[in-house]
Amino acid sequence: MNIKKLQKKFTVILFKNSIPCKARILTDYSNDVFDHFNQCYFTPLSCKEQIEVFEQTQKTATIRQKIKKHDLILRVTDKGNNFYIGSASEFEKQAEKFFQETNAFIEISINPFNQIQDHVIQLLNRLRSKQFILQWQYNEMMPDRENSELAHLYFNPKTHKDGIPVRPIESTIHSSTRNISQFLDKIIRPIFDEKCASTTIIDGTSLIKELLKYIKKGLVKPTTLFCTFDIRNLYTMLPQDEALDILVEFLRFHGYTKVKGIDLETIRQLAAIVLKENVFVYGNKIYKQVLGGAMGSSFALTLANIFMWKWQKEVVRRQDMTGELYGR
Repeated sequence: MNIKKLQKKFTVILFKNSIPCKARILTDYSNDVFDHFNQCYFTPLSCKEQIEVFEQTQKTATIRQKIKKHDLILRVTDKGNNFYIGSASEFEKQAEKFFQETNAFIEISINPFNQIQDHVIQLLNRLRSKQFILQWQYNEMMPDRENSELAHLYFNPKTHKDGIPVRPIESTIHSSTRNISQFLDKIIRPIFDEKCASTTIIDGTSLIKELLKYIKKGLVKPTTLFCTFDIRNLYTMLPQDEALDILVEFLRFHGYTKVKGIDLETIRQLAAIVLKENVFVYGNKIYKQVLGGAMGSSFALTLANIFMWKWQKEVVRRQDMTGELYGR
């Protein structure tokens, strides 16, 4: 990232937090950061550092040569800080298997990028002209017209599961709908986190705390059974229209007619364009997602959790009646 881009991002942060850009403390801080970057950039490397750089460059080149020679792939593993090295052809078979099992994607012959961007901009213009969204919301959701591009799909191996299946990840950082996705996630995820806190397991620590509460109630017996379940490919199994209906139902159920001044029908329209205008590149082909949302889109996680809220409502109700524990 160059200095101009960094300064632009810094200015945006100040604007959002109503901090005067000409405040003395910020000017001093900005100058200090600029001086630090200059010093780091122009200071020559020590002899030891130069040797380390040379050795790392040699190692990287050797790894690349071996990967190319033996037709291998190198990937970061899913849910781990490890690397996976394996046959590129075998890995591609797992990717093809995923496409076949989910039926969530269809290959398309033309690049719809311009059409998607036009749809996004037209929707935002229409919502703003009818005053369904405020100007700052409009600005925040508007795509970067110069730097937008189609999303890119890649797969991470699930080495913790039998057969090493793959998890699809879409890099949507420059997609036309990314800003809408981030905005929706920012305003809706806190609602989900608050309303579903009692059934949400954040990590191992929160699970242990809930189990301790359960034990203190005297509910653990020799006959107590602990059951676990796993939903395969949740992101790519969500019926899109049903997921949108459940999103609106969730908000209404918890007493919302508007979120940040935006009515629920408008929220549904914004969520719909994030789901239904999801097109990505994989290999040399272009695909459109027709089921679920993009794994890698910030709002997709929130929407999947809300979908599960609907699915688990009856289970949670029964568990509450008997004082049992449920968490996901």
